[in-house]
Amino acid sequence: MAASTSRRLRCAIYTRKSTEEGLDQAFNSLDAQREACAAYILSQRHEGWQLVPDLYDDGGFTGGNMDRPGLKQLLTDVRAGRVDVVVVYKVDRLTRSLADFAKIVDVLDAAGASFVSVTQAFNTTNSMGRLTLNVLLSFAQFEREVIAERIRDKVAASKARGMWMGGNLPLGYAAVDKKLVLVPDEAETVRHIMRQYLASANVLDLAEKLRRQGIVSKLRVGRNGQLKGGVPFNRGALHHLLSNRTYVGEVVHRGKIYPGEHEAIVDRELFDAAQAKLAARTNAPLEPGRRGTVSLLAGVIRDDVGRPMSPIHTRNHGKRYRYYASHRGDGSKEPALRLPAGALDHAVRTSMQSFLADAQRVSKLNVDPAQHGNLIASFGALASSLDGIAIADLRKLLQQAQLRVTVSREAVKAEFDLAPLAAWVGVNLEENAVIALSIAASQARWGHEPRLRLDPPAGAPANDPNLVQLIARGFVARDQLLEMSEDEVQAMPSTQLRHLERIARLAYLAPDIITTILDGRQPRQVTARFLSRLGALPLAWSDQRKMLGFSSD
Repeated sequence: MAASTSRRLRCAIYTRKSTEEGLDQAFNSLDAQREACAAYILSQRHEGWQLVPDLYDDGGFTGGNMDRPGLKQLLTDVRAGRVDVVVVYKVDRLTRSLADFAKIVDVLDAAGASFVSVTQAFNTTNSMGRLTLNVLLSFAQFEREVIAERIRDKVAASKARGMWMGGNLPLGYAAVDKKLVLVPDEAETVRHIMRQYLASANVLDLAEKLRRQGIVSKLRVGRNGQLKGGVPFNRGALHHLLSNRTYVGEVVHRGKIYPGEHEAIVDRELFDAAQAKLAARTNAPLEPGRRGTVSLLAGVIRDDVGRPMSPIHTRNHGKRYRYYASHRGDGSKEPALRLPAGALDHAVRTSMQSFLADAQRVSKLNVDPAQHGNLIASFGALASSLDGIAIADLRKLLQQAQLRVTVSREAVKAEFDLAPLAAWVGVNLEENAVIALSIAASQARWGHEPRLRLDPPAGAPANDPNLVQLIARGFVARDQLLEMSEDEVQAMPSTQLRHLERIARLAYLAPDIITTILDGRQPRQVTARFLSRLGALPLAWSDQRKMLGFSSD
């Protein structure tokens, strides 16, 4: 007993509040939490408890993630052995996530530290205490999710009543008592832009006209006092303005349209004419009897020397192959880049979905902490919906997000602005958040032409399914030829026999070559098309490795 009481336990107090409301007061919620914890530590003085003077406070931070400066510093000090006991007012002040709690407990256990809540009696050093903590945290996480659902329901109900629920103010309006109020000068500018678009060839032509006329985007003042906007319109911003139903007195929420409380700027006839032209430009009419494919990235993709990459296609044996290829009309001596359009469209869409569905990354965005849960849930739902949305509608959404894709010989970089997507789901970001995603690519040659191909994402099967299937067909063709009688061979059409013989040769590839292909580690030039068109295949395995570019080791 004497040994236990003589031990000095350094106690650190951690406090947290989800919002910044009231933190400027002389005595706020963080102070109240600290005072209660300090009193508890003082009551345990006979056990050797001593208060650490350092402050570990997180004012205005959600408990749904661990991206908090006070918590990070606390865990750093725990790992360094400067803290023996972490004291909090309630367990949900530390975290509201079971997964994060498990990480925190691992840090405490590794350092031999313990955890105490002054209003909830339990001890993390025994199994019963851990069970109690898990139960409490389950309710804390449930409470957080319920609050997020309430916020989403409130936003949906408010927008159904036509109320403006925040976000970036559109040109032509000001916010007065949380309502949109018309600004006459800006409203006339909006009408002028709509009329100019109807007289222009396209959105790019309109952007050039507005630039010459000195018309710029709305100037806004952020919460931090920084000025935003006041710059010439780009294509994405103009497309968003032209298709914004706020200007006809409507409110849009998750694809549904409601009558708004605010005054319309543009009459229905002018707005509908602009929408009809936008739709005609997005989905150009095709010749009778032809079917077309809308290219998702057309107009937003360039190579690394700034040349636009346009959708093109070729046909081979009746099959249509789509690509994005660099323009060569600028006189550049750099070789043109080419990527398969379908694979690139899918890769960009999948990368954006992965980001939107990643709650950990979304939770780090600079947004009102009270809206974190709503943003995570809304972005998750948006990510799921991208698979079922029509290409033309998805193109409009990506144009609003100002998507820009740059292709180099090593990677594909996709950049987009999260603010329009957040506004679309009813959340106002504190500042513009430009997200950059990288998609690995590599260069290969096809004949005399250099082409690019996308590398498989991490965790995806690395082998080429077409190549694996071709090898399997080689074994089937070999067995078929061996089982045929001489009369059956003589009766088979010559073209069919030559095809079987050419495919059957692949069954005699060196075992290590076949294993490498099954693992997806073959040289990049070895594709199903390459193997199926080989004029001859050596029987010697060493000659096969040399011809196909496999290592001789």
